[in-house]
Amino acid sequence: MVCPRAWPKQRGRILLCPSPEEALVDLPIHFPNDADVIASEAARFRALTTRQRNQVIHGLLAAGALMMRRSPKAAFLRDYTLEQEKLAQKTIKEFVLRHAN
Repeated sequence: MVCPRAWPKQRGRILLCPSPEEALVDLPIHFPNDADVIASEAARFRALTTRQRNQVIHGLLAAGALMMRRSPKAAFLRDYTLEQEKLAQKTIKEFVLRHAN
């Protein structure tokens, strides 16, 4: 395990840690836990009204569409999106035909 320069054990140019516990460094910047961030974002979204939720989802879809239009690969993305939509429609039709009776 590679360590900060504080440890004296050295092999070549790589400093080695005695154990993983000793490799932990107390940084001056603390980043939030990903699970906590996701949970707080989910709670914030659940607190919105249905109309607000729809507006947020619509905004995300609009932002994605804008990114696709401005992309250097816009033609590929447009063709791929249409291909995926046709595939989804075909799959749904097959499913309905199989299970409609």
